[in-house]
Amino acid sequence: MQNTKLLSLSAALLAVMATNAVAAENKVDLPRTLDGYVAQDKAFWDYLKANHPYFKYLKEGRVVGKFTMSDRNEEWVEFGGGDKYHQDTGRKAAVTYRLPYESFLDLPNNYVGPKKCGECHPAQYEKWERSRHNKIVRFPEELTEVGGDMKKPLYNSKASVLPEGIEADDVFVIMGTPRTKYGFVDKWLVRGTYHVEGGNISQGTGKIVAGGNQFSRNWAEHITPEVAKKINAWDPTFPVKLEDFGAQSSNVWGFNSYGSSNRTQAMFQPGSSYCEICHTWKFDFKSQDELFAALGDAKKLRSHTIAKGVSCEECHGAGAHLYGARGAGMPSDCERCHQRFVYNQDDAKNNFKTPFNSYFKSFCPACGTEGSQSHYTKHYQKGMRCTTCHDPHEVTSNDWASHYTVPNLKKQCQDCHTTAAEFFAQGGTHSRNSCESCHMPMMGSCENFAAIQRPDLAGFDNVRRSHMWRILVDPEKKSINPPAGAKDRKLTNPKGWNLTKDDGRPYIDLMWSCGRTAFADRYLVESMGCHSPIQSKFPESMRFKDQKTIYNKVIAWQTPVKEGYAKITADLLTIQDKLEVAKISDAERAQVLLYVEQARKNAAKIKDDGSWGVHGPKYAKTLVNEGKTFCEQALAILDKKTAAK
Repeated sequence: MQNTKLLSLSAALLAVMATNAVAAENKVDLPRTLDGYVAQDKAFWDYLKANHPYFKYLKEGRVVGKFTMSDRNEEWVEFGGGDKYHQDTGRKAAVTYRLPYESFLDLPNNYVGPKKCGECHPAQYEKWERSRHNKIVRFPEELTEVGGDMKKPLYNSKASVLPEGIEADDVFVIMGTPRTKYGFVDKWLVRGTYHVEGGNISQGTGKIVAGGNQFSRNWAEHITPEVAKKINAWDPTFPVKLEDFGAQSSNVWGFNSYGSSNRTQAMFQPGSSYCEICHTWKFDFKSQDELFAALGDAKKLRSHTIAKGVSCEECHGAGAHLYGARGAGMPSDCERCHQRFVYNQDDAKNNFKTPFNSYFKSFCPACGTEGSQSHYTKHYQKGMRCTTCHDPHEVTSNDWASHYTVPNLKKQCQDCHTTAAEFFAQGGTHSRNSCESCHMPMMGSCENFAAIQRPDLAGFDNVRRSHMWRILVDPEKKSINPPAGAKDRKLTNPKGWNLTKDDGRPYIDLMWSCGRTAFADRYLVESMGCHSPIQSKFPESMRFKDQKTIYNKVIAWQTPVKEGYAKITADLLTIQDKLEVAKISDAERAQVLLYVEQARKNAAKIKDDGSWGVHGPKYAKTLVNEGKTFCEQALAILDKKTAAK
């Protein structure tokens, strides 16, 4: 027995020594610098240049469009104004993207995979397993919504999950879900910014063509040729033919060009440079050499995948507490993927406290900017964070395959804004909506589809809910504006558009709040399209096509409430002055004080609600009229005694 124990101990020590030897061979000085992280994928680039089919196609003149080499330096050092930030501050920073806690190139690693975590945390695992965090990176056979058929036409269109010339065995994983889009990472772990005409990528036949690479549900199901014509009748600049979509076009309606421009240019971008920042995966290979030996073999890569999607260890650290992996606990959080900034020199000059803006891919805030949108809001400044409202394990509480997002919220708006909820409950038609309907409209886009984004018209590619909350009541001011110095608002150049700050804070303009077109917004769809000129089922007079119309209607609600509130507060001051000198009986004084208390309560409610009648127009006017009556009755008592005197 003693000998057996000694042998077991010896074997364990040898295993530890072997592990340490492998770790020493791949040792990385920690903490790793930004430059160190950027330089890490050099060996991967060397492999790709020698082995990825693209370079053979290029040598043989079978590439349509110019492919630029996009590496970590471009994404993490130059991108998002990082170069300008370095110039102005002397500090290097990854402005737009937070570095992954660990890369899939960090081998060996201590990842154990989400199923292992689920052995001790089944309740959290069950929530996570049903969420889109789990589903955003999947193997082709895991796409249950299409039965594993990557070429099945979707949503009455001709578009499918994978584009022409790309088959299931050509890819490592599919990115995305039915909510918005599908893209792919090929089996050499390069982002799929291309399709293949007249051939197949693995067979080396046909031509590699820039763009036409990503399925979009919004285009396939909602912005159909018929709907495009309807929008064009309102906005003649909106495209109605496939070729009119320009850089974002493709060879099939429902496909678009993402990370590329149709037939003209594309990024050759390894997954280590971009994809894994948010759409992550990890392998159980012991070294990068083992990984490189498996590249080009989709089945081998998948068999060695230990984790994918936004899984437990992306937030809690590799191995978490199981065997003391570095960073065990909570080394990352929501902001890694949901706080994408850009450094804005104009913002920095206007207010040194707010030098960052939300990242834009074109004319609308990009996906993942929820945190950067909220960063300068009062909510954030008062300590509210993502997990104040969201359950990070159950980020999708409805069917993950739905077109709509219904997160599990730990807190609702009305939990804090109780007075506003009281008004809203009395709001008539609007009371059937929710706070988010107007205060968190869908403004963000998953794509760089400048061709269909119209910020002044509040559409038509908005599939991400805004996190700014404050609505600015103004007939002209817009939430989204071109860069400083732009001569007009024509959509000629998508670069530099940003969220405008008012008093240092971003805001939602009235067109986005009331007149937006958003096919993925369940609040809008369930409310008969609200006031969207395209989606609304209300009479023509209730379809708002410009911001001034909305402003006039809001002012019509607010003016009598604001005037009534001003009258009440002025009367209360007068009553206070008269009470000091009035010679009235105790009973009369008590009656006056009761009237004053009721008037003050009504005025306080109106002020605390803050919408000046918009949340509940009739209810607000009732409170105002009651408040004025209370003041009139109090003044009548005081004035009668004054007259008698």
